This record gives sequence, C-alpha cells and structure tokens, in this order.
Amino acid sequence: MVTALTWALLLIGALLTPGPALAQRAEDSAAPLPPKLDVEAALAALETEQIYRAPGAVAYLDEELIRAELTDDMRVLVAPFTGPYGAEGHYANSEEYRAQVFRPLRDWAEDRGLVLIRVEGLLASSNKGVSAVASDLDGLRRHLGQYDVTSSVWTLVQHAKGSDTDAEPPHPMPEWVDPTPQQTAELVERLRRDRVYNAPGREDPFQGSLDLIRESTGFTLRVVAFPPVEPGEPMVDYAPALAEHFPDDVILVAYGDWLEIAGPHPVALSSARNYAYGRYQQGPYRAGMVLDDRIGTVLSRADELLTQHPFGRPQPKTVEQLITELAPWLLGGSALVLGGVPLAREFGRRIRSARTEREAFRYAKARAFAAIAELGEELLAHRDDPAPYVAAAAERHAAASALFEQATTSAAMREVHDIADKGSRSLRKRTQHPTGPGTRT
Repeated sequence: MVTALTWALLLIGALLTPGPALAQRAEDSAAPLPPKLDVEAALAALETEQIYRAPGAVAYLDEELIRAELTDDMRVLVAPFTGPYGAEGHYANSEEYRAQVFRPLRDWAEDRGLVLIRVEGLLASSNKGVSAVASDLDGLRRHLGQYDVTSSVWTLVQHAKGSDTDAEPPHPMPEWVDPTPQQTAELVERLRRDRVYNAPGREDPFQGSLDLIRESTGFTLRVVAFPPVEPGEPMVDYAPALAEHFPDDVILVAYGDWLEIAGPHPVALSSARNYAYGRYQQGPYRAGMVLDDRIGTVLSRADELLTQHPFGRPQPKTVEQLITELAPWLLGGSALVLGGVPLAREFGRRIRSARTEREAFRYAKARAFAAIAELGEELLAHRDDPAPYVAAAAERHAAASALFEQATTSAAMREVHDIADKGSRSLRKRTQHPTGPGTRT
C-alpha cells in the first residue's frame, strides 16, 4: 500500500492529462481555486499540535484512531488541494510549489527530528520519502468517493514506526448498497429530462459537451455527479440500475472524485476507468481532479480499446485444429491416425508449455512494473540530490523502463525486475549509510 515500497501499482508523478477534446470546460466556468496553504501558520501549529487541519482541507481523517497510533516524534498535516499549476494557480510550476511548500515542511521536520505526514488534498505522503494509496478498488472508492484518507495515513504511521504495513487498519469499508426503487425512479426521471444531473453540493460539476463526446467516440452519455459521500454513510451503486433504463448509453456516476461506470461494452468501460485511476494518481490527488477531464480520459481509453483492438489476435487453435492443418495425411486411414497419437501428445505438451509461459510472463511483467515504479518514487524523493549514486540509480530506472517495453518473455521481464530492484536496493543502502558529500538521509 506504500507506493515507494513494494506496494507501487501506479505510475509516478503523473500530471492530470485530459482526454483529447472530449471534455472541454469553458474558461468562464472553471472551478474556483482552493485556499492556499499558509505554511508558516501550519508549522506554528505543528509545534504544539500532533494533528493540524489547515483551513480549506477536504480530506476526512479518523483522528481518534490515528492519535492512538502516533508517537511523540510524529506530526500530521491535513492541507487543502494545491490547485493546478500555472499562471492562474497558486504556484506557477512544480518547482515553485517545492520551494514554497515542500522544502519548508521537509526542512522543518528534519531540523526537529520529526516524521511529518502530509495530506495535501487527497495525497498522503511523509518526509520518509513514501506515499500511500489504496491497494484495491474498494479502498480507492472509499478514498476518493468519501475523501477518507484514514487508511493511507495509518499505513504511513506504521511505516514510520517500522510496523507491519500489510496489515489492514481497524477502519471499516463503506457499505456498498443497491438503490431503492424510489431512488432509482427519481434519478431516471431526472435523466430523461436532462442527460446530466449535478447534485446539490457538487463543487466540480460536469460541464463537458455531450455532442462533442458523441462525435469523437460514438458514446452517448448520461451523467450523475454527487458530492463526496459522508464517511460512515453507505454508498449507493446507482450505475447498474440506471443502465437497465438506458441500455444504449454509457452511465457515469461520480461520488466526489470516484467514478462508477456502466453500459454497453462493460469490460472495456471498466478497464478504461481503472486505467485512468492507475495512470493519473499523484497529480490529481494533490492538485484536485477535474471531473470533465477524468471522464474525457476514461472515454478516450474506452474508444481506443474498442476501435484499435489491442487484444484482437486470433484465438489459439485447439490440438485437433493443429493436427488437421499441419498433418492432413493423418486423416487417410485408421493406422495413420493411431500413428499420429504421439504427435498429438507433443502438440498438447507444447500448448501447455506456451500457456505456462504466458502466465509466467504476466506475473513477471507485473513484478517488473512494480519495481520500476518503486525505484521511480524513490528517485523523486532524491530529485535534488546530486550524488553520483542517485544518478546511477536514475540510469538503472531508464534502462529498466526501456527494456520493459521490449521484453517479450518471462525471463526477460525477470531481468528487467532485477535491474530496477538493484537500483532501489542500492539507493536505499547508500541513503541509510552515506559515504560522502552530496548524500542525505
């Protein structure tokens, strides 16, 4: 669950990238910026408080649970979203954010020998160089749909204490329930009148162009956007029920920053939704997600899956098909058919071997991806460090990333994993036992 360790499942440092021309927002209707974190006020409060919630913070934290786990050398800061970088934002770019926020917080904690856990928007991280994210879809639904970061903060606390971070915190998952007939009927009536329903309290309403989406992808939409569900309250699974009433449309139901999806081609739609949350994590968590952009990303990906057929290779042939095509003379008489039994067995053995290799390749690919992401997270924590061993680790990351794209066998993927893993182990070892100038712990 801690991304800088073996729990890395998502790509690093991603900035929110909208789907091309699918969900354009009018400039005059852009969401207002969140409050800017007053760093000096936050540090002054943290001198005496273990948990400080800055004005404008949106994340929910079970403070009673977390306080019971904190040690005297730990502090927790819950800050608002940073907002997007740029001329209209609080920070012109990531370097300005690091100069005004990241470095002052880090230096303050290091000068006092403290572990500082930061919740910026919905991104939980610490000055130990790690971030924490949900490890499955249920956890991600709670994190983004209820703005509940308790589990991530709990994991960072356990990591700082050297405890078991694989253990689940004593924090219940939200109940996921079906809508009542009346709830469904009310939403169906709204969506018959208007294809988009932005519920009261939704601060980031959907304002994308349905016509443009239909022209670009062929999808017709019906969208419901709710504010985040209150922690402890059940989450109502509206999408399947609405899909029954609108079978030709893609149904999108947002709860806070979480998106449920249903409709035609359910496998492609779910895969595209999961891709979007896996592809774009840290940037939107910290800056704040724009619903129009997230929907654009999901639909662009779904359209790509359905039109480019990335998995459209022919199905593997059966043993009988192979024998028929490769040895038609076996069909000439019973004696020859009997003589072909060993050949059939050999073909069967080869097919089983190929299937085993495919499974091994998928497993090795997942491990290699996680190792590359882990090394990338650790390099982010050392991006200002000019030490040669950091540069060497960065070269390993580049080499592993390039080989990852080229590897076609499980053995090659294991080599990719070893390259990235050696880079991570070397970086951690040198960080823990610095040997010269330019290193830091």
